[in-house]
Amino acid sequence: MERSIVFRERVLVLLIAIAYVFAVVVRLYWVYWASGFEDFYWNGSLMINNNDGYFFASGVQKFLYDMHQFNPRVPEFTDRGLVFVTSLLATVLPFSLDQITLYMPAVFSSLIVVPIILLGRLYGSLQVGFFASLIASVAWSYYNRSMIGYYDTDMFSVSVLMFIFYFLAASIETKERKYVFWAALLFVIYPFLYLPGRNLLYVLAIFYLCFMALFFRRESLFLPALNMIFLALLPVWGILKFVFVIGYYILEKRGLTKDYDRYLFYILIAIFVLFSGFAFAVWQKIDSYLFKEGTIEEGLKFYKVMQTIREASGIDFVTLANRISGHSAVFLVSLIGYILLLFKRRSFWLSLVFVGLGLFAVKGGLRFTIYAVPFLAFSFVYLFWYLSARFAPRATFAVTAATAALALVPNIVHVINYKVPTVMLKPEVADLVQIKKEGEPKDYIIAWWDYGYPIWYYADKNTLIDGGKHNHDNFIVSKIFTTDSPALAASLARVSVETYIQQCLWYKRFSNDEVEIEAVPKKFLIETAKGYAVASPGYPVIDLILNNKKNNQIDPDIFLEELRLGVAQIPRKSVEIYLYMPLRMLEIFPTIARFSNIDLKSGKLLKSGFLYYADMFKDTKEFIFFPNKIAIDKKKGEIVIENQRVPIKEFMTLGYDSEGKVVKEIQRLRDKAPLSVIFLKEYQAFLILDEKMRRSMYVRMFVFDDYDPEFFEPVVISPWSKIYRVKI
Repeated sequence: MERSIVFRERVLVLLIAIAYVFAVVVRLYWVYWASGFEDFYWNGSLMINNNDGYFFASGVQKFLYDMHQFNPRVPEFTDRGLVFVTSLLATVLPFSLDQITLYMPAVFSSLIVVPIILLGRLYGSLQVGFFASLIASVAWSYYNRSMIGYYDTDMFSVSVLMFIFYFLAASIETKERKYVFWAALLFVIYPFLYLPGRNLLYVLAIFYLCFMALFFRRESLFLPALNMIFLALLPVWGILKFVFVIGYYILEKRGLTKDYDRYLFYILIAIFVLFSGFAFAVWQKIDSYLFKEGTIEEGLKFYKVMQTIREASGIDFVTLANRISGHSAVFLVSLIGYILLLFKRRSFWLSLVFVGLGLFAVKGGLRFTIYAVPFLAFSFVYLFWYLSARFAPRATFAVTAATAALALVPNIVHVINYKVPTVMLKPEVADLVQIKKEGEPKDYIIAWWDYGYPIWYYADKNTLIDGGKHNHDNFIVSKIFTTDSPALAASLARVSVETYIQQCLWYKRFSNDEVEIEAVPKKFLIETAKGYAVASPGYPVIDLILNNKKNNQIDPDIFLEELRLGVAQIPRKSVEIYLYMPLRMLEIFPTIARFSNIDLKSGKLLKSGFLYYADMFKDTKEFIFFPNKIAIDKKKGEIVIENQRVPIKEFMTLGYDSEGKVVKEIQRLRDKAPLSVIFLKEYQAFLILDEKMRRSMYVRMFVFDDYDPEFFEPVVISPWSKIYRVKI
């Protein structure tokens, strides 16, 4: 008997090892492909391919190298689990930080195979768990957010969640308290590793409560299980929650809590309802994805950022199916298997939380599909295992293996075709490293939020907006880049940065108990449900500048006009400010322009400018064809946009001489025509734009190297980036 148990355990370990190695090896394909591009390397290592990764990597730099001491947005060592884990690994492993952040996603995300295989054993079939783990570990959506180089908390988001699900399911199937204990400990750890997961745990806990009340309310497991789960959700410091859960488990095992379990349960539920804020947190998250359109309703009307983020946009059925299962047919079969499992295994009902969230992607955006991946992969394999075991028992393994292999094919094909570049290229990083040598770490770079985190990491400078702080302040950065007034651009940059520095300073002094709230200037106070609070570094600085939602709210049009005319009061300079204008911003510049192309008082969108950038085209004798049904009719001197024809004002060829100075060749066609065409010889690309876009600071300063020396001076001028210092 003991030999049999030992053999089964060895088989279990072997299958887990095989599945884990498979998941890691498949991810190595990206390294094989990316290794062929020299521009993907920096300091001898491939760079990461996820923008948000630089947020956490900057936190590691802060802990290990004492960097970013002036940046209030960089996470602390103890604030984020990913920073904590990475810092520990960088301390003990003989690898560079760049190498560790590159490979960590594969190491940790591949652990998802463990709970899936354990779930298969729990449900009576190791082979179901094994083959399902192979599919889930490389399924389209899961692979995209856990591939090598995708350094982000997504490496923990689903893998840890699957362990939680397995332990809760095991507690239901076996009625053993130890499984709830391990689930409760992971409840404590999960938000530390994946902060957005707190809301998901709230929903899961409520669902588990309802499930237990429906089926297990008369079982001895009922109260102890729920008490451990809700102890793990107490709104207290994580270490205390560990102590409470472990302490309760020990006391409960000894039978010392039996007379108090019911009272403790009522207390914990009351605390959860009154103090966790779960309802508000969950609704706030749902609201941000369901109601993305339009502007902010209260106070000044700023343009919402969520409607410009692709991963927050709704998706169609085919995209949903592909991202969850790799193919529509596999997805539909998986749904049949899922329904079967709901009938066969009551504990699988808990997965409704995650599968429902995955299907919510149709409205909420593709990022949610990842949660449904492991459950539908398991359901797919389970269906064929169940049918073959019932109708062809001798062929069960062969049928299960063959169908799993078929389901793997589209996902492996996706892995091969999914050739994403690194976030930055070597010459772009070289420009940021060059600006790192300029000024001091306390200085600021004005850049679009997409580039905020890489700027922290490579340039060791601060930013006004970034990947996590892209709110009303998008208006500031957009206005700086789109205005035709150098005075307005420079003055707005100075006012915003200096106000933000003071905002962060007062917040820090108040947080450290150096001052009472009465001593904080009213400009930096905001009204909350509990009274007045000091605006945190995440609070929009433009709201403070314009006194948004306050009785003394400033008219934004008058404020901007005063900056343009040079009659506004400008704060005294305390740091250097740089404008970062990369080549890659040309592609998204029309989107950037939307955020300032708005009447802040009414929310009405203003007449937008036109800019189209294309580095892919086909040049024929009569036409130049571009993507998106746009073409240039050479003979008639017109731009064809779908079925409309627009006359060309002038055709310009732009290049550089031996000294790096801009050289223009201009062919004027029609003085009153609305659009001009610029051929960027250096980039072998075309730019089609109107006068409004042509006069913008970004186009003038990046494309034409045309800057006003009274307000700006060039610091870095390269084909990849133009970086200017603000002189006022």
